[in-house]
Amino acid sequence: MKKLKLAASLALLSPALTLAQIPVSDVDLTRFYVRLGASFVYPDDDNTPLKYYVLQDWEFYRTGWDIDENVTWNISGVWRPLPYLGVEAMYIGSPDHSLTITNFRAHPGRDNIEFGFFTTSSANLFVNWYWQDESCLGQPYIGIGVNYTDFYDDELDPEMQRYLKTSGMATGLSKLGIGHSWGASAQIGIDWRLGHGRRWLINAAAMYTDADTDAVVTFPTRPGYGRLYSDIEYNPWTLNLGITYEF
Repeated sequence: MKKLKLAASLALLSPALTLAQIPVSDVDLTRFYVRLGASFVYPDDDNTPLKYYVLQDWEFYRTGWDIDENVTWNISGVWRPLPYLGVEAMYIGSPDHSLTITNFRAHPGRDNIEFGFFTTSSANLFVNWYWQDESCLGQPYIGIGVNYTDFYDDELDPEMQRYLKTSGMATGLSKLGIGHSWGASAQIGIDWRLGHGRRWLINAAAMYTDADTDAVVTFPTRPGYGRLYSDIEYNPWTLNLGITYEF
C-alpha cells in the first residue's frame, strides 16, 4: 500500500517537476563577471550612549554617535550559471571613519566631543536575481546575502583622551577596542552593456548592510582599570559604481 501511495504521489508531482526542470541550453557554467569600482559608504548610526558596565556616567547619559561617511574601493566576481541567477562575492576595502559623541554637555557651549577613529573592511556573498532577458542592454537585479565586517585601526581622539584625564576618570592613556560583525545584506543594481556583443558593462548598485558591534574604552585608574561600553550601529548604506568585464 505504501508503494502504491508513493507511486501515486510521484505521478501527481511529475508534471510540476517537468515544468520546474531547467533547459540544458540555459545553463552556462563559464559565464563570469569581474567588477572593479568605487564605494560611497554612508553609516546609518544609532543613538547608543557610552556607559559603565553597571553604573552610568552622567556626562555620557543619552549621548549618541555621529559616524562620518567616506569613499573607498570595491572588487567583486559574479558567476551567472543561469540567465536569471547569479552568485556574487564582493569585497569593500578600508573606508576610514571618525566618531563624534553627540549631545555631550561636559564642555560649556558645545554639544559634542571628538571620540575616535576606525577603519572597516566588508566581505559579502550575494545571490542575485535578474528579471530582464539577456538580450537587453540593461540587466537590473536584486540580491540578498550575508556580510562580514571587520573593524580595525581603532583609536581614541586626543580630545577624548584629554577629557578622560581632566575629568579624573583615567590616570593615563586609554585604549579603544572595536570588534567585528556578521549580518545580512541586500542590494539592488543594474549592469548596462556598452553595446550588443560587447564584453564591457557599467554597474551601479545600492546596498544596505546590517552591521553592529561593541566598542570598549579601557582606561587606567588607581585601583586598576575601568571600562566604558557601547554598541555601534554601523549599518551602512553603500552606493557602488564600477566597470565590469564579462568572460
